[in-house]
Amino acid sequence: MRSLVLIGPLLSVGLIFFSAMAFSTMAFSAVVTSETVQYQAEDDTGQVISLDSRPNRIVSLSPHLTEILFSLGVGEKIIATVHYADYPDAARQIPRLGDVFSISVEAIVALAPDLILAWTTGGNQRTLQQLKELGYPIFLNEAGSLAGVASSVERIGQLVGRSDTASKLAREFVNGVNAIATEQRAKPEIRVFFQIADTQLYTVNNQHLIGQALSVCGAENIFGEVSIAVPMVSFESVVEQNPDFVVVAAPYEGFVSKWNSEWEMLGWSSRVRYLDASLITRPGLRMLDGIKSLCKTLRE
Repeated sequence: MRSLVLIGPLLSVGLIFFSAMAFSTMAFSAVVTSETVQYQAEDDTGQVISLDSRPNRIVSLSPHLTEILFSLGVGEKIIATVHYADYPDAARQIPRLGDVFSISVEAIVALAPDLILAWTTGGNQRTLQQLKELGYPIFLNEAGSLAGVASSVERIGQLVGRSDTASKLAREFVNGVNAIATEQRAKPEIRVFFQIADTQLYTVNNQHLIGQALSVCGAENIFGEVSIAVPMVSFESVVEQNPDFVVVAAPYEGFVSKWNSEWEMLGWSSRVRYLDASLITRPGLRMLDGIKSLCKTLRE
């Protein structure tokens, strides 16, 4: 059964991510006191981050957070980031600290950052805890829904002194997703297997952000009801489900999955679609472009 997804004040059927633009209430405006101006925001662990001034030395420990900072117009404030932070092009020039799982406390301390942005489930938690204990302000991000992406942008915008820009970008994202969902509602439902890894057949359930994107496109995720967010499935189980399309998250242009020959042997060559992984797997504003591309490729 189709699950139409709309975010914000529009009526939704099926999954409801947020209502009445509630994400706006989760971000805190700059707090004015007689002595100073504090920039505050609540992160996704419930911790309130407070800064006495706009941050000028930001460390971003995830590609999607780097993208959000550039969208907010503070990309020049990023003094270090991680591997795969490659968008926009200017991000490629930022010094690297390594990948998100192998960053040392010493390397970050040496940079003397006044704000650290990190991904809750995509980083070295021990390193982050040590940095917290040293007193560094750390905003931990974990967008669990498409509306959560908009909320992340708003709250980060408040923290870096770009609240107006953030609110505008968040509204555009929400409105864009809602518009796509409304358009797709009138189209026939299609059954999809979404492949997010190549060594083994990993996919997503309906609660995963990509699963939510499939719902926006009016697609039925053939493994949507699995309890695990990112389950590994067997080739035979995919064949048994007989999806209309197999969508592969491509890590680079020209990528060909090692499973491609298996799909060809089934006569499924016309069912296989490739989608830029950076557009659909990173929980940032470019997910809107990813959803547009996903819907388009499923309707071609």
